[in-house]
Amino acid sequence: MAKKKEPELRFQCLKCYKTYKGPEAEQKALDCCGSFIQGYWKYYSRWGDKMKWYGR
Repeated sequence: MAKKKEPELRFQCLKCYKTYKGPEAEQKALDCCGSFIQGYWKYYSRWGDKMKWYGR
Protein backbone atom coordinates (compact mmCIF):
# COMPACT_ATOMS: atom_id res chain seq x y z
CA MET A 1 0.00 0.00 0.00
CA ALA A 2 1.31 3.42 -0.92
CA LYS A 3 2.35 5.91 1.72
CA LYS A 4 -0.14 8.78 2.05
CA LYS A 5 1.09 12.28 1.31
CA GLU A 6 0.27 15.14 3.66
CA PRO A 7 -2.31 17.66 2.38
CA GLU A 8 -0.71 20.66 0.69
CA LEU A 9 -2.21 24.17 0.77
CA ARG A 10 -2.03 26.00 -2.55
CA PHE A 11 -3.24 29.41 -3.67
CA GLN A 12 -4.24 30.37 -7.19
CA CYS A 13 -4.55 33.82 -8.78
CA LEU A 14 -7.92 33.99 -10.52
CA LYS A 15 -6.75 36.43 -13.20
CA CYS A 16 -3.81 34.55 -14.71
CA TYR A 17 -4.39 31.17 -12.95
CA LYS A 18 -0.83 30.84 -11.65
CA THR A 19 -0.63 28.52 -8.63
CA TYR A 20 1.63 29.12 -5.65
CA LYS A 21 2.59 26.85 -2.78
CA GLY A 22 4.81 27.21 0.25
CA PRO A 23 4.95 29.51 3.27
CA GLU A 24 4.49 32.80 1.36
CA ALA A 25 2.05 31.42 -1.21
CA GLU A 26 -0.97 33.49 -0.17
CA GLN A 27 0.90 36.80 -0.38
CA LYS A 28 2.55 35.86 -3.68
CA ALA A 29 -0.87 35.05 -5.17
CA LEU A 30 -2.29 38.38 -3.93
CA ASP A 31 0.68 40.30 -5.36
CA CYS A 32 0.55 38.48 -8.69
CA CYS A 33 -2.19 40.46 -10.46
CA GLY A 34 -3.91 42.19 -7.54
CA SER A 35 -6.91 40.02 -8.29
CA PHE A 36 -9.02 37.63 -6.27
CA ILE A 37 -7.35 34.45 -5.13
CA GLN A 38 -8.58 31.04 -4.17
CA GLY A 39 -6.94 28.55 -1.88
CA TYR A 40 -7.30 24.82 -1.84
CA TRP A 41 -5.95 21.82 -0.01
CA LYS A 42 -4.50 19.27 -2.37
CA TYR A 43 -4.18 15.81 -0.96
CA TYR A 44 -3.55 12.45 -2.51
CA SER A 45 -5.36 9.18 -2.10
CA ARG A 46 -4.95 5.75 -3.56
CA TRP A 47 -6.98 6.67 -6.66
CA GLY A 48 -5.42 10.03 -7.46
CA ASP A 49 -5.59 13.51 -6.08
CA LYS A 50 -8.57 15.22 -4.47
CA MET A 51 -9.09 18.89 -3.76
CA LYS A 52 -11.05 20.95 -1.24
CA TRP A 53 -11.68 24.52 -2.43
CA TYR A 54 -12.40 27.77 -0.69
CA GLY A 55 -12.32 31.31 -2.02
CA ARG A 56 -11.26 34.68 -0.69
